[in-house]
Amino acid sequence: MDDGYAAFAEIYDAWQRTFGPDYSDLIAPRVEARLERWAPGARTVLDLACGTGTHALAQARRGRRVIGVDLSEAMLRQARAKAAAAGLAIGCIRADMRTFQLGTRVDAVTCLYASLNHLAGPDELAQTFTLVRADLNPGGAFIFDLNTAAGFAALWRMPAHNAGPGFRVDRTFTFAADSPWTVMHLRIERAGRGATDRARRPRAPLEGAPPGGPSRTDRSVGPPVVTTTTLRARWFHNEEVASALVQAGLRRVDLEPFNPFPEVSGDAIKQLWTAAREG
Repeated sequence: MDDGYAAFAEIYDAWQRTFGPDYSDLIAPRVEARLERWAPGARTVLDLACGTGTHALAQARRGRRVIGVDLSEAMLRQARAKAAAAGLAIGCIRADMRTFQLGTRVDAVTCLYASLNHLAGPDELAQTFTLVRADLNPGGAFIFDLNTAAGFAALWRMPAHNAGPGFRVDRTFTFAADSPWTVMHLRIERAGRGATDRARRPRAPLEGAPPGGPSRTDRSVGPPVVTTTTLRARWFHNEEVASALVQAGLRRVDLEPFNPFPEVSGDAIKQLWTAAREG
């Protein structure tokens, strides 16, 4: 599992917002309802594949102690910066969720943004779930989402070009009809890094202007910075997910199909799973 997110970690949050309402806002009520139901009074949360820390920070704002784990150091830098700006404390650990061991137990584990869809297959799913169980207190809850086959089809129908302040992202997909895998190729174009600095740096005063008066500003924009990256993800059959939970010693307690994309028809674009450790 490569760190395909490093190439655009700095603009990841802004890029996500170009698709519509922030997914973290859409998923938060569902996650909280499941925590209240299956891990009432949860005080400690492990957020696997925490990315830029949006969900981890939401949990911290509720007074919970949160540890975020992600494979991408670039994404974790964004998470740390956001936490510092918000005056919140979250632990940020760079690690692979397939091999990570916390060394202590928490009341709940979350893994959102379809992060588990990056795993290679059912064996890696079971391996990750087994480590999750080891990190959970008895009675703790594991809440995770997955993109379905219909969800990946929906991604192909969404806009292939997204632009925000100072950036543009172009997406193309490759997939095979007889394979669960989807490969997303991204081309990220950002304004030249010197452009903003030059735009803010005053030059000589305008002719005839008094000292301290209006001055020219260099508005030139440098060449764009272009990077490319590739993200690979796959969908799983429900039976594969359920079997992986059983192998890990976790009990499925809830499964909700839902659709966070108003512009896409269908109600099974994503699934939110909840599992419990009973002993």
